[in-house]
Amino acid sequence: MDHQEIKNLLPLAALDRLEPGETLVLEEHLRAGCEECEAELRELREVAASLALSLDQGGSDEVSEELIWERLKARLRSAEGPGSAGKEATRARRGYGAWRAATAVMAAGVFAIAIYASQLRNRLYRANEENQHELAAMESRIVGLRTEVTRARAEVSSLQRVLGERMRLEKVLSAPDLRLTRLQPLAPAPGAGAVVAVSATSKAAVLQAAGLPATPSGKTYELWWITKEHGPVAAGLFQAEDGQPVSVPVSMPPTGEHLLLSAVTLEPAGGVSKPTGAMYLKGVPGPA
Repeated sequence: MDHQEIKNLLPLAALDRLEPGETLVLEEHLRAGCEECEAELRELREVAASLALSLDQGGSDEVSEELIWERLKARLRSAEGPGSAGKEATRARRGYGAWRAATAVMAAGVFAIAIYASQLRNRLYRANEENQHELAAMESRIVGLRTEVTRARAEVSSLQRVLGERMRLEKVLSAPDLRLTRLQPLAPAPGAGAVVAVSATSKAAVLQAAGLPATPSGKTYELWWITKEHGPVAAGLFQAEDGQPVSVPVSMPPTGEHLLLSAVTLEPAGGVSKPTGAMYLKGVPGPA
């Protein structure tokens, strides 16, 4: 552009209505040291600012800028004539309208983004609630499974104990030196009965009883070896469920002593060193 064309840009520059390329040309021209254009641009900006202050403050921004532009048109006409001023004015209005349209599009975009963000937030909230419900259900199921596993382990342990007792009993019963003592019921348990199996070679003794009343709270059943030398000798403790058979290992009879009798009494929990409770079963040892 020549100097006059750059001067024609000054009114538009005062209103910040230049195209990017025109702005670059004007800035380069001013940096080159054109004092005339710099002074005129400064004057035009002062005039535009004064006109803006003098306008009615209640009007819209678009009306205000239109009025400021109308007052600057005279300077455009004096610089390039009416045709040039009209051309530049049309371009300025077109640029301003485009700016307003772009602003509206941006506002609509921001509004759409806000709606989408709200919908996304609601979806996330619902998904979080669903996940919390699922986690609570899974935790409840895990607690139930743990309870079932604990119960299963207890049942397995009980079955292993019963199996071990039966294997021990079978081992004793199959021993060649098996000695049996049959215990008969007494008044407290008329339907009960028991057998004590002893094997010296196996170094094991087993009591198998049935029909005893359930062991009362704070009590225990206790087996006794009654010998000629020392009288009653504690042989073992056990619990019974009402009417259910029970098989437990017990101590061997005292070595070298004459066994006269075997008996079962009901004693305090933990057992005692000498019988104190009622006798439920008793019997004479069988032949060796």
